[in-house]
Amino acid sequence: MRENYEAHFRWTPRTSRHAILFLCVIPGVLLWTAYRFEGKINFEAKKRGDSIWEK
Repeated sequence: MRENYEAHFRWTPRTSRHAILFLCVIPGVLLWTAYRFEGKINFEAKKRGDSIWEK
């Protein structure tokens, strides 16, 4: 069954939800987070106690 998974696959409500979640929602949240914090965090040459947040 595992070797022939593509022959036995069916679109069900559960597999549809998983496809939407993993192909649209999760990448969308990651992209939104990346754009939201772009240029606001800097890890370069920080000393202990210095903030990583840009002002």
